[in-house]
Amino acid sequence: MNMQTRLELTTPLVNLPRLSRNLGVDLWVKRDDLFPLTGGGNKARKVKYIARDVEHRGADSVVTTGGLQSNHARAVALMAAEHGWKCKLVLHGEKSQLDRPKGNLLLMCLTGADIVVVPAERIGPTMKEAMHEFVCQGYKPYEITGGGHMLSGSIAYAEAVKELEYQCRDYQWRPDWIVLASGTGTTQAGLLGGLDMVGWETRVVGISAARENPRGRLIVEQAYTDLRQHLGLEGPGRYVDFRDDWTGEGYERPTNATIAAICKAARLEGLILDPTYTGKAFAALLDMIRGDEIREGSHVLFWHTGGLLNLAASDCFSGGVWRS
Repeated sequence: MNMQTRLELTTPLVNLPRLSRNLGVDLWVKRDDLFPLTGGGNKARKVKYIARDVEHRGADSVVTTGGLQSNHARAVALMAAEHGWKCKLVLHGEKSQLDRPKGNLLLMCLTGADIVVVPAERIGPTMKEAMHEFVCQGYKPYEITGGGHMLSGSIAYAEAVKELEYQCRDYQWRPDWIVLASGTGTTQAGLLGGLDMVGWETRVVGISAARENPRGRLIVEQAYTDLRQHLGLEGPGRYVDFRDDWTGEGYERPTNATIAAICKAARLEGLILDPTYTGKAFAALLDMIRGDEIREGSHVLFWHTGGLLNLAASDCFSGGVWRS
C-alpha cells in the first residue's frame, strides 16, 4: 500500500475532552465510523481487504448474508457496485421492510443488488443455491461470510492497529484499554493480533451486540488463533475478553442504559452512536469506569465501529425518549 492510499484510508484518532473530565479518564476515540469507503464503519474497513481477495481470485460476483439493517451487507453491496460485480444478498428479518426501505437496507436497494429475505434457518442453503445459480449463469462467484467473518477481516484490523500505533506516536499517547462493540468477532480478533505485532500490553474488551458466552468468546478465540497462525506469531496469545452483560434482549434491542449512553456521547461530544452496536459498547465502557474496573486517569480508547445508518433506521427514540 503506498503512502497516498494509506493516508486516504486512515481514520481519525480524537481526544474527547468533556467526556474525559466527566468520567475522570483520558478518553479517546478511533473514528472508524468515518472510514471513507462504502458508508464507513468497521465493515467497510474489512470489505476493502476482502475485495482484494475477490480480485485476486478472479471472481466477478459475490454472495453474502446479514440482517435487513446489516452494515456488512450494505458495505458488500456498495463494494460490488463500485467494481461492477453481480451481488446477491441473502437477508433475514421482516420482509415487509423492503416496501419502505431505510438506513442500510435503502442503500442495498439503490445498488441494484439482488435481495432475498429468508428465515434464519434458510440462510445457509439459500447462499449455496445463489452460488450455484451464479456458476450456471457463467459467473465466478465468491462467498463472503456474514459480518466479514473471515481471515481477510481479521487482517484488516491487525493492520488497523499499525495505523493506530502510527497516530499514537504523533500524540505521544498509548491506550491502557480498548473497548469496542464485538459482533461476529473478527474486529476484536484483528485488534488482538495487531497488538501482538506492535508489542503493546493494552487490554481489549469486546462488548457483545447479541451473542452470549461461551459461544461468542469461542468464535473470537478461533478467529484470533487463525490470524496468529497466518501472521506466524509464536508463544501464547492474549486472553479474549468478550462480555455479554450488555446485550439486553438481543440484536437490535437496546436497553435503557444503551439509550442513555447514546445521549451522553451526543450531548457532551457530538459523537453519534447507534442502538445496535456502539451504544451498547459505550454503555459498557461507562459502567466499567463507574465500577472502578477502569481506574481514574487510565488511558482509554473507544474504537468506534460505525452505526449511523442503524441509528437512522431505528425507532427506539420515538415518543421523545431522547429528551430523558
